Amino acid sequence: MSLRQQLAQLLVLRASGYALDQQRRYPRWELSNDELQRGLAEGVGGVILLGGSAADLALRCRQLQDWAQGPLLLCADVEEGVGQRFDGASWLPPPLSLARLWQRDPTQAEELATAYGRCTALEARSLGLNWVLGPVCDVNNNPANPVINVRAWGETAEAASALSSCFLVGLQREGVLGCAKHFPGHGDTASDSHLELPLIPHELKRLQQVELPPFEAAIAAGAASVMTAHLLMPAIDAERPATLSKAVLTDLLRQKLGFNGLVVTDALVMEAIADRYGPGEAAALAFDAGADLILMPADAAAALDALEEGFSSGRWPLERLEQSLQRREQALAQSQTSPVEPPQALKQLATLQGQHRELQQQLLALVLM
Repeated sequence: MSLRQQLAQLLVLRASGYALDQQRRYPRWELSNDELQRGLAEGVGGVILLGGSAADLALRCRQLQDWAQGPLLLCADVEEGVGQRFDGASWLPPPLSLARLWQRDPTQAEELATAYGRCTALEARSLGLNWVLGPVCDVNNNPANPVINVRAWGETAEAASALSSCFLVGLQREGVLGCAKHFPGHGDTASDSHLELPLIPHELKRLQQVELPPFEAAIAAGAASVMTAHLLMPAIDAERPATLSKAVLTDLLRQKLGFNGLVVTDALVMEAIADRYGPGEAAALAFDAGADLILMPADAAAALDALEEGFSSGRWPLERLEQSLQRREQALAQSQTSPVEPPQALKQLATLQGQHRELQQQLLALVLM
């Protein structure tokens, strides 16, 4: 396998959950089928999916795996259950709905969070996904936050730690990879990193008390992956966003917190990064900082060119690439998802939904209390 093909395994590209190009809702970011087939033939190792029904997703996952050169990481942002993004699967109330219950009855809240993770995993796995981009480990402690809000599991470090780690355990026990995000904490911002670069002004002591504990709990619970945040934390690195900061991803996450799993960037097409860095530069800086996987580069070819140049020029030793590829292989081995024929997938989903209806009702009752 060539160097470029090996590097392609570290890219996670975005695709529509729909099978046909004309069904794409966001063609600016969702690759056409021709582009996907070319990328997968060149070795691209992951796809993030959005849009369509559960039936569309089952068909799409099977199609993508058939086009690929090897096992794929197939993921989606299904923080509220698979039905949040794919019609027909279970859509659960937002995670923050459990935070108030946790104050009164932590045992029941943690049991429900575990069941939430299990429900998400079983339905994701039945349709072909092997990686869920959750839980959100950010502490929702800023009422002005426009992007985290009810996606968080708590408004205190204690609640967020307990509930997000329970979700993670429930998810990964069923053979689907989890992802603790957005490291080192996106809860206390008043701006959206999809649109601009947020600033977290707090000192390191405060970060250790509030922002970091949920990630420490997730790591202790065996999180398969951690997603980076596109924000500036001057107490750790005054120059570069966390996604591109070696001080954040290597010194803090890898060395101080002892995380040995996959580190994935948040989407590099987001304006917090794309407004300041070119697609190749962003991919190279993220990899240099310690990221293993590059999610949604604005230009996949430019990202690969920059990574290839980094190895050809001696900027990084080949051992660095081998480490990331090994982490990817270990994650794939940890997942228990295998390609499923769509009719069988939908039959399995229907059975699961019957089992998950009671959980939906319990969570809805909490929201309405």
